[in-house]
Amino acid sequence: MDFYKIIILALLSVASVAVVKQLKPEFAVPLTVGASVVILCLLCDKLYEAVYTFYEFAEQTSIDNDAISCVIKVVGIGYLAEFSNNICLDANCKSIGDKVLLASKISILFCALPIVDKLFGLIKDLVL
Repeated sequence: MDFYKIIILALLSVASVAVVKQLKPEFAVPLTVGASVVILCLLCDKLYEAVYTFYEFAEQTSIDNDAISCVIKVVGIGYLAEFSNNICLDANCKSIGDKVLLASKISILFCALPIVDKLFGLIKDLVL
């Protein structure tokens, strides 16, 4: 299973980073980022399957594709923001990580605005 490969890669990466931190600390962050990117690449196929499944659900239930796209974008923004924030924290740059989280929240707000607009339109039509 792919998950076991990811666990093994993560444990080997952590051990490598621990050794590198003692010998050449300046290489620890790039090694951490590289391992993280490789793990993300291993997940890409599974992410594609999950996104495809969401669109299949939308087709079966006649849910608007815009709503599904919004949900997928929001989830993606959240995951990428957490990933980036954790890398910033590993590099002892908490303030930059905080700005990444703020930017992600603003991006999520703008992503959700069209759906909120449609919702208010439906409410307006029901009330009037």
